[in-house]
Amino acid sequence: MISINSQEIRYFYRNIVKTGDVYRVKHNNKDYGEFRKLSDALYERDALFFCNFDYDLLVECDLENKYENMDLPPFPEKRPKGRIKGTKFNKKEREGEILFDHKVKGFFIKRMDDIIGYYDTMTEAFYYKKLLMDNDWDMSVLKTNISETIEMNVVIDRTKEYKVQLNFCPKCKNRLKIGEEDCPSCGINIKEYLYNN
Repeated sequence: MISINSQEIRYFYRNIVKTGDVYRVKHNNKDYGEFRKLSDALYERDALFFCNFDYDLLVECDLENKYENMDLPPFPEKRPKGRIKGTKFNKKEREGEILFDHKVKGFFIKRMDDIIGYYDTMTEAFYYKKLLMDNDWDMSVLKTNISETIEMNVVIDRTKEYKVQLNFCPKCKNRLKIGEEDCPSCGINIKEYLYNN
C-alpha cells in the first residue's frame, strides 16, 4: 500500500473545498463550480489549470475522466492554514522575471543572480525569456536567434545591400512564402519588378 503524507494529500486536492456534501473548485477567491462527485471536481480543476482559470478558453472536452476509476486518497476533513509547499515552487528561480532598469531605460531578464540582456520593449524581453525557458536556460540559444533590427529615420546607404523579406507581392498583394522569387498569383519576378518600378 502506498502511504501519502498529509502535505501531499493537501497538494493533490489543491483548489478544491468541501462544503457540506458538495465539492467546489476555488481559485483566487472565485468559485468555479460545484460538484457532487470528487472525481468530477478534480477533472474540472485540471481543465481550469490548463486554461489558466479563464472560462473563455475552456471548451467542452470528450476526454475520459482519469479520476473516475482511481482510488482517491481520503479528502482532508480539516484544512490547515498556510500555503501548500510546492505550489509556488520558487517561480522566480524557475521562470525568471522581467524587470525595468531606469538608468539604462531598458527591460532585462533576471534569473537568480544572472542578468540577461537589455531590451527596448517588454514584448522583446518576454520573447527571449520564453525562448530561454523552452531551451532550459541555455544561453547559446540567444546567439542563434538574434534578429536583425533596422533603425528607422536613418539615411540608407545606396551602395550597401540590405536584407529584406517580403511577405506580400508588391504588385497583386497576395501572400508570399519565404524565399519565393516569383509570385504564384500574378507570375512576376519580384526582384525585377522592384528594380524596374
